[in-house]
Amino acid sequence: MKYSFLIYDGVITVKLIGDFLGHPEEKSFIRDSKLFTRSGITNFIIDASEINHMNSGGLSMLVRLYTDISQNNGKMLLISSPSQLTKLLKITKLDKVFQTSNSRSKALQTLRLN
Repeated sequence: MKYSFLIYDGVITVKLIGDFLGHPEEKSFIRDSKLFTRSGITNFIIDASEINHMNSGGLSMLVRLYTDISQNNGKMLLISSPSQLTKLLKITKLDKVFQTSNSRSKALQTLRLN
């Protein structure tokens, strides 16, 4: 599991790479993400295009991030979700919670309109 942050035009893009299986990486991921929400940057785009596998632990990380962002009046969009993640979101009914977009540019546009 690897992740990186890019700030562009007041929006954080989080690039997720590899297998997202939860602990122990979950703590550092949430800690690092909270640095942004605490500083007032609360709109996030989650680029999932390079996720190989995500289980319930990885999904828990996304839910915790979404909760923190929402509590700070921000928005979160998922982009480029692989089919395995899309299926997992549907099974858990989280597809009704997480907004998705086909591209980063469309996600940026959506965040600007809200």
